[in-house]
Amino acid sequence: MAEIRECEKFLECLSAHFDGELDEELLVEFEQHLRFCSNARAVVSTFERTIILHRQARPDRVPRGVHKRLLEAIEKCRDCDE
Repeated sequence: MAEIRECEKFLECLSAHFDGELDEELLVEFEQHLRFCSNARAVVSTFERTIILHRQARPDRVPRGVHKRLLEAIEKCRDCDE
């Protein structure tokens, strides 16, 4: 049961860890947890791969005219609610 609580605490601070926002004490606990928990290591590995893939992805270009048509559709919907 204590292991589950440790993993829950780990998951709560996962994003802060990747953002470099953990204080030193929590960072030590985080790293210790990783040493002993294969599930936590798998989560970190998956999170890291996701970040890498996201950074490598190229944004799709919106075809010409789509932006204008989208704004017109939003305006039309807004007018319907009034």
